[in-house]
Order: sequence, then C-alpha cells, then structure tokens
Amino acid sequence: MTHQFFTPLTPSTTDLVERYADFDENGYIKNYQIINKELIEALMGAGEWLKEGLSEGEMMGEVWSRPNPCEECPERVECSITCRRKHSFDKEVYGGLLCGTLPAAESYTKDKNGAKNKVHFKVHLGIGNKVQNGLVFERHTEYTGEQLEVNKKGEILLRGKALNLRPWSASLYTMFCLHPEGITLSSLYTEHAGEFLKIYKKISNSAIKTKKLKAQLADLDNITRLLNNKLSELNTQLRELGIEPCFLVTATAHKANNKPYFIPYLKEKK
Repeated sequence: MTHQFFTPLTPSTTDLVERYADFDENGYIKNYQIINKELIEALMGAGEWLKEGLSEGEMMGEVWSRPNPCEECPERVECSITCRRKHSFDKEVYGGLLCGTLPAAESYTKDKNGAKNKVHFKVHLGIGNKVQNGLVFERHTEYTGEQLEVNKKGEILLRGKALNLRPWSASLYTMFCLHPEGITLSSLYTEHAGEFLKIYKKISNSAIKTKKLKAQLADLDNITRLLNNKLSELNTQLRELGIEPCFLVTATAHKANNKPYFIPYLKEKK
C-alpha cells in the first residue's frame, strides 16, 4: 500500500477548501463544513484505497455504513440544497472523515479491555502533477495499549509478537526502543557504545561477534558509513515484515548523523 492517495479537484472546489478550511500547523485540514459532491467522491475513493491496504485484523469503520437520510427520501433531488438533514449528515460523516475526527478504519487490540486502534485520514491540499490541484490523503493510526516494547528476555514485541530480526538489526532497534526520545547515530560509538555492545552481546550470543563489533565502533574512518548501511538494512527488514512507517526508525533529515533518530510511535507517546 502506498502511504498517500491523491485525488484531483476542480479549481472551484480547491478554492472552497483553501478559503474556508482551517488547517493545523502541518497543513492538515482540521475543520471544514462545505461538503459538495466532488468532495464526497474524493472521500469514497480514499475509502477504497484504504480498504485495499488494510492490515491483518483491521476493518473499515462503521461510519461507512451509516444510513444516509437522503437514500429513502422521495424529495432528495428537489431539496438537496436546502435540506438540513442532508447537510447535517454530510458535515458529520464526510466532514468528520475529511478532518480526521471520525475513524475510517479500526482494529481490536488483544488487551483485556478490548480497546481499539483507530485509523484516521490526515488530509492536505497538494499538487498531483504540474497541472492539477487536489487532496492528498494519508492514513494515521491512533494506537491504544502497548504496541511496541522490549520484554525482560530482551525480545522486541510488536503487538505481543516477537520480531524476528538479524542480530545487528535487532540490536539497533532495541537501542531506539529503549530511547524513545531519540539518539544520534554518532552516540552509538561514543556515549552509548557500552550499552550497544551489551545489547548486541546478549542478542548475538557470541563473544567473537561482539569483539568484532567493538573494533568496528572504534574504526572512526568507516563507522558512519557502516551505521547508515545497518540502519537502512533494519528499515528494509521492517518493511518486508509489513511494519507500518510509524514503527520504522527515522530522523528529521536524511542521513542526519548529528540529529536524533527515533521511532515515531514511541516519540509521540513520550
């Protein structure tokens, strides 16, 4: 599943959204109430995109099956502009989906309370190509309960299931799990070197491999390139396992060795 869905808008609808929508500091629509047919069609298309990419255990939200008061109304054509019931429904349902206040999909967690993870749309105006303006839909998951943790055995658990990663990747990921605030790659061979070696020794269960890692961390001519490569390998393994972007290791800039890398889900929770 791609991480974004784009749908073009006519200039008139684009102008309506630009003029009357409220946007948050990141440019996402947080309030908008003028719902027309074009926006409804855009939301339905985004719903199909979301449905095709649902993860295991996820299902579309109940909002999609809410009965529209116009469906059984014999006057739905004549009064479509003035009907209060129609406009109330459109603002509540389609406006709620557009602004991310209603979940578009959800899944049950395995905790004893049966809590739900809710998937919302985050929507902003964007450019589809050099000609068309439109809406860009992104999926955002609101998690409940502990989703990612390192247990007492040192296993990395995602939704209660142990992640099967190679020793280097598992050690790197464990470091970022234990430091939700984020850490720089350079700190892995400076102030956090002892902690990193201890984690790697436990995961690899090999004194020889640990000795090799210690030498690699001391090789200042090559360590930056090595860590960048290993971080790339880690994220590749996570993607191959179908892990969502919020659980990958990222930074505010590409290969930002002097800026903290972090796991977005953990940093948001912190």
